[in-house]
Amino acid sequence: MTKHSDTEAKTGSHADPGALPKDFLTPWLLLLIRNWSTHGYQLMQTMTVLGLAAFDPTTVYRTLRRLEKEGLISSDWKTGDAGPAKRVYSLTQTGEELLVTWDSALKQYQNVLNRFFDFYAQVKRAPGKQDALKRFDPSRGGKPTR
Repeated sequence: MTKHSDTEAKTGSHADPGALPKDFLTPWLLLLIRNWSTHGYQLMQTMTVLGLAAFDPTTVYRTLRRLEKEGLISSDWKTGDAGPAKRVYSLTQTGEELLVTWDSALKQYQNVLNRFFDFYAQVKRAPGKQDALKRFDPSRGGKPTR
């Protein structure tokens, strides 16, 4: 059995910079809740505006419940002037710490994506050329050699 890093346990991805995160909903919810203590429907509306409309509402609410159970967020029922009471979510200190971990993991993932696009651009300029990989210099962050 392999031992997993703290980053993997917290983010669902390996600490290895080449590893891909498996869960993009968690960091988005933590980030949105960090900035706005709000209810689930408002979170989904905000995610839609940000281009994240692909998340099913059931998945969002299950994830919110899981995050609360894990102590990453807390919730309180708020009543307004009109309509039913709404569960409003807030980020906990533990959630803030996990958000910092996600920031690091996603930056690593962004670096992997940047290397992919740099390499793709090289191969696209010279399709079928076997030397494209030779010009791709990992020691320079995947930037092409001249």
